[in-house]
Amino acid sequence: MRWLWILLFLSCCGYSIRSPIPPYLRSIAIPIAENRTVRPGLSELLTETLIQDFKRDGRLKITKPEEATLVLYTTITNFEKSPQEYDASQNVYLWKITIEAQIDCEDRVKESTYWKGPISAWISYDPSKESEDEGIKKAIEKLSEEITRKILTSW
Repeated sequence: MRWLWILLFLSCCGYSIRSPIPPYLRSIAIPIAENRTVRPGLSELLTETLIQDFKRDGRLKITKPEEATLVLYTTITNFEKSPQEYDASQNVYLWKITIEAQIDCEDRVKESTYWKGPISAWISYDPSKESEDEGIKKAIEKLSEEITRKILTSW
C-alpha cells in the first residue's frame, strides 16, 4: 500500500512536453535554405540536417511543398568565426562559430504564418582537436535542433 502512495505521488509530479501542432498539420516541406553569407555549403548542410531532425521526430511527414500542410523557409543571415580564447602567447586555441537564420514557417491549410523569427546557435571548437568544417557541422546541428524545437514543442 505504501508503494502505491509513492507511485501516485510521483505520477503527479514532473513536467510534460506538449505539441503545439494542430492535428490538421500532418506534413512539412523543407525547401533548400537560402544562404546570404559568403560561407559556401551552409544551405545544403542546414537543409539536410533539418530534414533528418524532422524525420527523427516523426510527427510530421516530409513532403513536397505543393503537398505539405507546413512549409519551412530558412534564410541563413549570418556566419561568424571569431577567436574565443587565447593562450599566453596570444595564439587562438578556441574558436567560436555563430550561425544566425531567419525562419518563416507557413501554415498552408489556414494560409497564415505558423511561426516566424530569428534563431541563432553557436559552438566553440578547439582547432587542435577538430577541423573548422567539423565545428561548422556542430553549429548547424545545434541551429537545426533549435529550429525543430521551436516548431514542434513548447513547455
